[in-house]
Amino acid sequence: MKTFLLTIATLISVSTFAQKNFDTEMSKSLTEWKQTNSSANFEQLSKNFPNEWLPKYYLAFSEVLSTFENKNAEENYKNLDEAKTIIEALQADNLMNSEILNLKALYLTAEIVQNPMQKGAENTPIIQQLYAKSLMLNPSNPRSVLGLAEFNINLANYSGADITQDCKNVKKSLALFDADQPKKNEPKWGKDRAESLLNNQCKTIL
Repeated sequence: MKTFLLTIATLISVSTFAQKNFDTEMSKSLTEWKQTNSSANFEQLSKNFPNEWLPKYYLAFSEVLSTFENKNAEENYKNLDEAKTIIEALQADNLMNSEILNLKALYLTAEIVQNPMQKGAENTPIIQQLYAKSLMLNPSNPRSVLGLAEFNINLANYSGADITQDCKNVKKSLALFDADQPKKNEPKWGKDRAESLLNNQCKTIL
């Protein structure tokens, strides 16, 4: 009995140490990424901690974000292909994770930016469905509220749709950002984007 209890205690200790080590390395990687835009550490962490979703999330997230600013189409398609593979693997293991659904929606938005004529009509309903599902899973996720609102606002530039409710949702997301308490190193981005939308596209609406 003593041996059994000692074994359990040892396993718990090892697990706790591994988690603390992961949290520390994840925090360092996020800091470096914010300073240098290098996602290399996320790739290494995803190999060192294959059962953790955050390194894969941030690796795909950084690949997708890079395509919104890069003018090199060849590089963008390469980055999107890599992100797609990661996101599909994440979805397979995390069916109920609203952040991963938001990431998939952002990826599909990046595809539209690269090829609006081909991907616009194809991706738009899927993106809206992804955000809707994300909101069903977690109605208080500010990135879900903001993501859908911003997508609709940008879509209105072409459709001419009324964006009053979307701007209200952007404002709603700010309150959700203030109340948001993500677990250590989990996504918390987006508040600055919501503020920018309110001060620009939504300035004359609300």
